[in-house]
Amino acid sequence: MKIRTIIPLFAFSLLSQGEEARDDLMSFTNGDQLHGRLAGIAAGPSVIWKRADVTGEVKYSASDLRRIVLRGGRPARSLETLSHIGTANGDRIPGVVREMDDKRVVLDTVFGGIIEFPREQVGLLAPNPLGGRTLYHGPYDPQEWVMLNAEHPDGIPASKDEEKKGKNPALWKHTGTAWYWQNKEVGTALVRKNGMPDRAMLRFDIAWKSRLSCTVAFHADFKKPAKQAEGGAGARDRAGMAARLMNSTSLPDLFGESYALQIYSNYVMLHRTGFDEEGRPRLDRVQTANSSLRLGDSGTATVEIRCNRLTGEILLFINGEFVVQWSEIADANENTGGYAGKGDGFGFVVQAEDTPVRISEVLVAEWNGMPDAARSLQVDDADIVLLANGTDRFSGKVVGLKGGKLKLEGRYGDFEFPLNEVAEVRFAKSRLAEAPDPASDEIKTRLYPLGRISGRPLSGDGERLRILNGSAGEIDVNLDYAAMLDFRGTESFLDDWDVEF
Repeated sequence: MKIRTIIPLFAFSLLSQGEEARDDLMSFTNGDQLHGRLAGIAAGPSVIWKRADVTGEVKYSASDLRRIVLRGGRPARSLETLSHIGTANGDRIPGVVREMDDKRVVLDTVFGGIIEFPREQVGLLAPNPLGGRTLYHGPYDPQEWVMLNAEHPDGIPASKDEEKKGKNPALWKHTGTAWYWQNKEVGTALVRKNGMPDRAMLRFDIAWKSRLSCTVAFHADFKKPAKQAEGGAGARDRAGMAARLMNSTSLPDLFGESYALQIYSNYVMLHRTGFDEEGRPRLDRVQTANSSLRLGDSGTATVEIRCNRLTGEILLFINGEFVVQWSEIADANENTGGYAGKGDGFGFVVQAEDTPVRISEVLVAEWNGMPDAARSLQVDDADIVLLANGTDRFSGKVVGLKGGKLKLEGRYGDFEFPLNEVAEVRFAKSRLAEAPDPASDEIKTRLYPLGRISGRPLSGDGERLRILNGSAGEIDVNLDYAAMLDFRGTESFLDDWDVEF
């Protein structure tokens, strides 16, 4: 059986030959952290840990651990494809589906070999989920990000420099694989100044307490107008700028020429940010027919922005569901200034006092122009097949996959689709079984740049981890492809919000 596999060229950083390997970082439930190296998993379960300054190995109970970030979050080897399946317990397992019938799904993985899952436990097939390269996934390394505010538009200096001036700016804090904002005041943006292509997909998980009020800027250039920079007629009092940061007009000062999406608990607003010819900040709302949301006062959500500077399309998805689309003028139109986002950076800023926010699972990828997701059409009694061209979709019953062909029995005929032409398949909810109850000592192995597989740890030597998955049984996971081991046995985001993180 020969199946064509699409292998994207990933642009994220991997450990290259000759590069010094980073230490692993172990975080405890009480907030303590310890650098060293994962040496294995023993019965208990317990973690075997090594450090250069300690003779011998040390064991720690897995129940006392929060997570282990491996090699600073950088995998030793790259996944060959972003193709994956989604299971009933929320796992996203990367690999290529080789066969499927009404009983089983056979997945070929680089990290664990051939893995067989019960058909009723698989709710998603994603042979070509993004259509382009993955450019960033994190945040694993805080040094890849910059914090800036009104006083420091180019980046907040090291804390020691600020202490000499008697200033203590409010900062985002990084722990594990997330950024946290828990300050009562506002004003500090968290940004990456590059990484977004012309056709980009920006996805991230956000968690919040109190009512949500967070702005995400994209295609930002972070530039200031020439008159303002030179102190001319457009120059303004930067000392008073911080006091205006709850006002949306401060967004151009933080992000320059960009789009700024303001996300609240019950609605969203999109603005163009920039400066006029005199260097004064400009903020123009992009109108749309519908901008309502239904998010609680506290909760979590997955936000996905798809934007195309070349055509002007901007789409917003929340938790996989389509919310709204804006149609801007393409950047090629010189008469109107074109698409407002002139750069390739993005960032976040909280705009309401005493509103804790957590940003995690940040993913930037090239967007293939696909305007919809199969989840938007998921129903109880039919399977949905969305093709990679972004427009064609079919409903019916998927009866199998073999020889690289997906077979669908539809209302108006039977179809066969080459797997490399399928973007996603969402299976009918009524045919899915409930996820098995997780074991009390279950851990989640997070793969890079995409994927997660859960299971009870059985054994390991630091390079491989043997787990007992509730659906597929025992699996040997090659940790070269992993970025983190998560030991928390709960999905409640509140458990990660202790004072010391």
